[in-house]
Amino acid sequence: MPNPESDFRLDPRYVAGLAAFNRGDYQLAIAAFKAVIASHGQRREGLKAHLHLIKAYAYTHQWQEAIELCQLLARSPVVPIRTWAQKHLPELERYMDEEPTSPHLVFVMARSANPPVELRRVPRIYLWLSQGATLLLIAWLLQGLLQGVIAAILSYGNDQLALLRSWEGVMAWFLVGCLGLGLLSGGSWLWSWRLRTRYGLRPVRLGELEEYSPETVRLLERLPWSGWQPRPQIGCLMTAAPVIFSYGRWQRRIIVSEGLLRSLSGEELLALMATEIAQLRLGLNTLVTPLVLLLQLPYDVYCWCSRWGDRYAPPYRCRWQQGLLRGTVYGLCALLSQGSYLLFRGLELLCFWSNQLRQSYSDRQAAALVGNPNTLVMAWLRLMEVTARTLRAQGEIGAPLESLRLLLPLNPTQAALWGDQPLDWPALIRWDTAHPLRYWFRLTSSHRPLGLRLQALMTYARQWRLEPLLSLPSVSSPRCPRAWQQLAPFWGAIAGLFVALLLTGIGQFALRLGPVALPFWWLADGLTLARGFIAIGIGLGLFLRFNAYYPLRQGQTYTLAQLLHSPSALPLDSTTVELKGRLWAAKGLRNGLGQHLWLETDHGWFPLRCYGSWGPIWPILEPAYLKTLWGRSLLIRGWFRRGTVPFVEVQEWHSPDQGQKRLWAAPYWAIATATLWILYGIMTLLGWI
Repeated sequence: MPNPESDFRLDPRYVAGLAAFNRGDYQLAIAAFKAVIASHGQRREGLKAHLHLIKAYAYTHQWQEAIELCQLLARSPVVPIRTWAQKHLPELERYMDEEPTSPHLVFVMARSANPPVELRRVPRIYLWLSQGATLLLIAWLLQGLLQGVIAAILSYGNDQLALLRSWEGVMAWFLVGCLGLGLLSGGSWLWSWRLRTRYGLRPVRLGELEEYSPETVRLLERLPWSGWQPRPQIGCLMTAAPVIFSYGRWQRRIIVSEGLLRSLSGEELLALMATEIAQLRLGLNTLVTPLVLLLQLPYDVYCWCSRWGDRYAPPYRCRWQQGLLRGTVYGLCALLSQGSYLLFRGLELLCFWSNQLRQSYSDRQAAALVGNPNTLVMAWLRLMEVTARTLRAQGEIGAPLESLRLLLPLNPTQAALWGDQPLDWPALIRWDTAHPLRYWFRLTSSHRPLGLRLQALMTYARQWRLEPLLSLPSVSSPRCPRAWQQLAPFWGAIAGLFVALLLTGIGQFALRLGPVALPFWWLADGLTLARGFIAIGIGLGLFLRFNAYYPLRQGQTYTLAQLLHSPSALPLDSTTVELKGRLWAAKGLRNGLGQHLWLETDHGWFPLRCYGSWGPIWPILEPAYLKTLWGRSLLIRGWFRRGTVPFVEVQEWHSPDQGQKRLWAAPYWAIATATLWILYGIMTLLGWI
């Protein structure tokens, strides 16, 4: 938070108290700030001393004194001071309540004045291998796509282009290589241009940054910089969403948003900035940022086509010719927008593995730069609160957080859920670190599991002889007897592959026997058998877990903390919930697949998944339906799915305001999906496909 007043001569006692505070001598700082308050009272120097005196009381666990002083400032006529006090007062009360009573979680205030810690070098070979594999995979997919486009263009060409028809693959690889070189060499310029045109990027000078976080400026001045390690420039996005990331190799940039600068304290901003500095100095984002820049293209197409298509959305009150034309344009925009979104999510999924490895290195180095891992944990907790506040203000995560998800410190959807209400952190950490299927869940996680990251930081704190911010019980792996059923489609695919290999062996043996075994020769086609039996195995696995996924039980009301309490929870558990709240969603084609549906309840926020008669495309076919329910009260019954990002699969909902009730078709679509897998396998074995 910037100082309310920074252009006046400070009292020397205040300067001495601030110096003592920064070096950790809190008793001396308390005495100095009390002297300043006695002299200046509610004037400028006195108000600033009040703020730091509250922090000093918190660092020394004098909670009652800190709360009384914060209550006094909460009634101050100075708006920035009153806002600051009202924001921090609930935290102080929570800390005082939790410290002596909670057996699992103890909060202590993090000191950030510790000097940087020297770390031993850790080989980053796994990171480079993962990023290289991701880069090659995306390049191969792009090459295949471009080769198909080039072949289609040449097929309609004249005879002069006939000589090029055997060079489609070479031309496609050449274009992919040019694209890669352009992203690596001009990525910084392209990033700056995009952020400037879309989010109003502006430069931030060190003097302005010092008003928000003097600790960050001191860190930048303390670190050695050179031609090989150029100092990064700071930029600010004009958005309220809490955004921070970095990019560039020779022209480095650290980008923060206006909402983040105004919401975090100096120490918290230092921790997040240290993470970005660590990534730049170690080169951890050298390959990730160009890939994310490439992902912005399909995401921008998705946003642009959604806005254009919303202009032609039904219902139509015009002549049928005009209605047909507007419906055609709307359908094309819907197809392009949702296709681009699926392409964006698919390419983003390929980067999950390397992004998780990147965060394990950056967390370690950032904690060493700050000198205290606790500071980084406090910054994450604050970031969760700010993200939840953004969700409450907008009714959705928003384009900046969604499009830049891979570069952000935390998954914004998970951060909004975790930061909305008090949670059982030991249970959450145990689910991330000891669940029998934790590695399986990580396949669909954009970020390293938060429990693993918190556990690693607390380990660093103990190794550096610091008091850990989170005091957690020992973690043991919980029993999960239904884990095999959760993975039933996977085991079905393995069984299908085994059957295909067995039958292929019989077919090969029949070939060696000659014409006497002619009826079994068809079994020698191993590829066809594998395709068919694997598909049948997946379908049978989906049927095997159907009853567990969609039980017929009476719904009950739960808080999010209660639903997340079990450390062995599975999506298969299908807790039947009955929730009452307000529906919020992205409007128009941005929500064409129902991907941005939220229910705001008194017990937290819940992401929703709805499948209509036509599957997830119901918002495209009924664009006016969501508009009538937006912001209205809903009573929802469905099944809670525990995952890295939990959600509720809706069975039915009822709108008391409009007297409407709607049943959703998720179970029927599950049956249809399993049936299609089995039919595909049978048709493959029969040679029809």
